[in-house]
Amino acid sequence: MPTQLQNRPRIVFDTNMLLAIQQLHIDVFSETKKMFGAKAELLIPKQVFEELRNIDKGEGVKRAVRIALDEIKRCGVKIVDVDASNADSAIAKMAMEGCFAASNDAVLRKRIKGFAGKVIYLRQRRFLEIG
Repeated sequence: MPTQLQNRPRIVFDTNMLLAIQQLHIDVFSETKKMFGAKAELLIPKQVFEELRNIDKGEGVKRAVRIALDEIKRCGVKIVDVDASNADSAIAKMAMEGCFAASNDAVLRKRIKGFAGKVIYLRQRRFLEIG
């Protein structure tokens, strides 16, 4: 019999979705909680966290990275170890295991939908939608 913890929706975020927090002025974590409820588990693969920290820090991106890292900490997003070679592979692997993948990357979204995975993306640069 599944436990309450196993029934919690798990959402894994891609780097581009995290950068949208500042670039598009959308609180992706709060919006996700509105969609799935307070029990939703927010996750970031270690590969995404490292990718975020190592982005070429031009002036505009530097602020977006800092805000994303602050929001990750403020919202208690869990950073998880995933056995994968890069961020996209880690997200795809987690999606195969039943996580919703929050990404605006068209190639990654298509890859995940190819195996009937669930994707969350930004519609009209303002609204999160499941597709």
